[in-house]
Amino acid sequence: MKPTPIKILITTSRRPTPRVRSLVKDLAGVLPNAEKFTRGHYSMEDLAREARIRGFNRIVVVSGRKGNPGIMRVYEVEEGSLAHIASLKIKGVALSRELRRPLPRFKPRGMIVDVDGSPLSDLVSDILVRSFKARLYEDPREREIVARLEGADDFVILEFFAKEGPVGPRLKVAPTRGFTSGDKG
Repeated sequence: MKPTPIKILITTSRRPTPRVRSLVKDLAGVLPNAEKFTRGHYSMEDLAREARIRGFNRIVVVSGRKGNPGIMRVYEVEEGSLAHIASLKIKGVALSRELRRPLPRFKPRGMIVDVDGSPLSDLVSDILVRSFKARLYEDPREREIVARLEGADDFVILEFFAKEGPVGPRLKVAPTRGFTSGDKG
């Protein structure tokens, strides 16, 4: 039996800033099988219902903090509810337009995680694997994105690559407080 492919509905918190909306657009371009959704007045229950109707099994919500993207929460769509998988604190962002990087020319089908081996990078890679069914240490197949993680003391730089080079945004992220690789969220 084939595993169910990941389909991601990516949206913002309510009343997002333009910068948060831009990051959602960038992430929809680099995350596998992701589609941007304008939230409006939808509650989390409404989002879950909409995701189920459209056949999505993950919801990513990007929230702002002081006008900038501040946190990215990943939920699994379950029958009748949402289960929180993980959250990443966004400590800094450079949007694709600021870096003058294109989004991929293709709709990504999968993600490979390339980790530098630092403890914090390992935690973030675990989040990417569980959230998006990313694979570790493999050669990318056709139409796959490589998420490269480079750890520092209190954050990880997350960049995305396609065959033609860097694509999409560059993020400084960290697992939310209390997260360990064994947590469900």
